[in-house]
Amino acid sequence: MHMNSSGPALLALAVSMAFGAASAQTTAPSVDPEISVVTVLGKLHRPSAQIRRLSRSASSCAYSFTSFADDLTDEYMDHFQGRDRDPANEEVPDPTFGDSTLMAAQNGKPEENGFNDNSPAGDAKTGALTRPTGSSADGMSVACGQNDRNFAAGMNQIARNDKTLDEAYAAYDAKDYTKALETFKRSYNKVGWDEAALMAGTMYLNGQGAPRDVKEAINWYTKLAGAPTNKSHYSPYNPKQPDAATPRVEAQVRLARIYMSGDGVAPDPKAARKWYKEASELNYVPARYILGRQMMSGYGGDKDVAEGVKLLTSAAEYGYAPAQWLLARIYDEGKLVPRDPQQALGWYQQVAFNPNPNSKKPHAELALARMYDQGVDVKADPVKALRLYKLAAIGGHPEAQNALATYFYQGQVVAKNLPVARKLFIAAAAQGQADAMANAGVMLFKGEGGGVDLLQSYIWFKLAAKMGHAQAPAMAALVEKRLTPEQLSQASSVLEPKKKG
Repeated sequence: MHMNSSGPALLALAVSMAFGAASAQTTAPSVDPEISVVTVLGKLHRPSAQIRRLSRSASSCAYSFTSFADDLTDEYMDHFQGRDRDPANEEVPDPTFGDSTLMAAQNGKPEENGFNDNSPAGDAKTGALTRPTGSSADGMSVACGQNDRNFAAGMNQIARNDKTLDEAYAAYDAKDYTKALETFKRSYNKVGWDEAALMAGTMYLNGQGAPRDVKEAINWYTKLAGAPTNKSHYSPYNPKQPDAATPRVEAQVRLARIYMSGDGVAPDPKAARKWYKEASELNYVPARYILGRQMMSGYGGDKDVAEGVKLLTSAAEYGYAPAQWLLARIYDEGKLVPRDPQQALGWYQQVAFNPNPNSKKPHAELALARMYDQGVDVKADPVKALRLYKLAAIGGHPEAQNALATYFYQGQVVAKNLPVARKLFIAAAAQGQADAMANAGVMLFKGEGGGVDLLQSYIWFKLAAKMGHAQAPAMAALVEKRLTPEQLSQASSVLEPKKKG
């Protein structure tokens, strides 16, 4: 359940008041039977969350050169992409595929410049192809001949001497967007830099250097995203850099998002799914995760739960936390696939103990804490549950903060500590956790863990009532009887702030 649009403002004001001394009272009122103990609700129920639904395989080797083929070109492109080279992940450069090959052909001595017997395409001394026409070592549809290599090496030489990409970035950094846009376009048309096409599309999409033109952005993104490529050259996913993507993949994902959102064009689920599939096939694991979700829901094409789960599993096995989390939920709930508690437990653990930062970690820690707290699918272990609640609470999860507070309130597993419990209840309440709002109201009313504050108690009870807490309306009514007209006016200004203007 969500609060209305004024909810965040009310909570922020309520929190600021909760730590103020001006409205605090030092004398505890007589205890009403209805407000005698904190209601320990957040730790004991387990709501089920809803799962959201939602080619350089070129015919000529002349167009197959990539940064993997020439170490100097690789470093040159890295300079513009702002990434450092990792020697541990280096691919061995192909010594037969660079400027030296071109110069060797020009002087008639190819055997002296790297075109050797280990060449993928043939025998250097005889010039004969050692592999049947129509196949090649890297999966190209046509084997590479010397003319192909000469042409590609010439392209490498042009690229190495080209300065247009430098100039385009310099103009962009100087905020001369008109010049930058034209230079990026010229750079792509001259050399075919992937970054140039990506930047041209992005500038049209953002209205930089020209009026915003989504169709032109799509045109530039498609030039890059749809160009033929050798998919085997794309590196595996690195969970330490989950959002890292090549310019080509970035263009594919941006096209997918444009078609999903209908930004400047009619929404096209089929096209969105197509581009996520393209990015997935280039080893971009986040796209594989989205594609899996689309297949499970039938978005943009046929519904195929089994294939969707297979894609999610592939992404999860690479260490992609959102995929791990969704798999855990799927196996835990048993709606899309037969329920499998061991699979759910395993994937929750993968997310919770994933060494890389991810937003799902506190959610997984909370799920595991509840399993050990309640003994669901595992042997009950209060100590392990407490540890996991602590981790999730530190991660900012309001449900975990509320649950942890009940441990300190009751003195369960840990020593009783009412000030800590009160702070945790208020922290969870500030994030909209209804049970915590009511619990904070109880402690403020009774003066537990700090001074009595009837005004704040009343505000939290009223907010909890708005969130649907069953007991909060009666509690608020009891506290209201004890407030002065001035305090009621203060509460009204918090709960129903006047709109400016």
